[in-house]
Amino acid sequence: MVAVTLVGIVMGVFAAGCAGQHADSSARPRPRSRSADTLKRRDRDRGQRGALDDRVGWPWRVAMTTVTFTDMSRATRPRGTDVGHAGRRITTVLRWPVAANGRPVPGRLPLVVFAHGYAVQTSTYAALLDDVAAAGSVVAAPEFPGESAALPGAPDEADLANEPCDVEFVANTIERAPPPEISDAILAGGVVFVGHSDGATAVAAAAYQNHSCAGPSPVAVVALSVRDVPIDLGPGSQSPLLLAVTGTADQINPEYNTVQLFHHVRPPAWLLTVDDGTHLGTFTTDPVRQQVSTVIAAFIRSTAHDQPIDLRAQSGGRLHLTSR
Repeated sequence: MVAVTLVGIVMGVFAAGCAGQHADSSARPRPRSRSADTLKRRDRDRGQRGALDDRVGWPWRVAMTTVTFTDMSRATRPRGTDVGHAGRRITTVLRWPVAANGRPVPGRLPLVVFAHGYAVQTSTYAALLDDVAAAGSVVAAPEFPGESAALPGAPDEADLANEPCDVEFVANTIERAPPPEISDAILAGGVVFVGHSDGATAVAAAAYQNHSCAGPSPVAVVALSVRDVPIDLGPGSQSPLLLAVTGTADQINPEYNTVQLFHHVRPPAWLLTVDDGTHLGTFTTDPVRQQVSTVIAAFIRSTAHDQPIDLRAQSGGRLHLTSR
């Protein structure tokens, strides 16, 4: 079930504080065989897509719409006074790059699924998501039924266990039946999972653990202030490329947690450390936020278009880059 409401062209910047502390919950691993279909399709069709830097008009304007997807194969947990019920209704904010006339930019664009953190909402990260979309990606940001602050009732962090499948469900639904505004843009563009805090844990679990939920295998993961997750990929499975980002002053998920994931995934992987960066401010209100966005967008652009990854030009100052 998909309901679409056109919101229009967005260029604003929003920010919000991160509420609450994190309980010791983790995404539940489920068996699933992964394949290299996404990588093969990307390689097969890459000749149809020009490099974004060669297109007149970059960075682009950003259009936005809200869609609702319902997964009837899974249930929604009780939240506050709301009782649990069958199905998971996932409201998702879509962004995509457009030219000055409002038409989607030409070529095939990567689909970025962004997962928010605990007790915040997608609008908390609006400036970051606008930057990523303006650099040439379709960005889908779901409001998680359990953890989003945009929904009624107190957020429930225990619902994090359901979010890896939420991420994959959103990606799979958009790939199979994209809303008409973006249908020509995302075919063969590749999928990248991006998340912050609990959302980063969810996308890391979706990408690096076997799950029963159906969804595309991402070509890359961007994990912002993540907690480490066990790596559990089947033999011969493709391991998505990783960009892990952390701040040295993160008061919720200390730097060590993100560094652990960086060392546990198969190389190649990249680690971006932000001096004095806090848990949420690094990605919303910090003066270096736009520089961080530039590194993330460059990583997504390179992985989705099968280009060499060199992020040194975007780092520097308070941003320190390591790779392995």
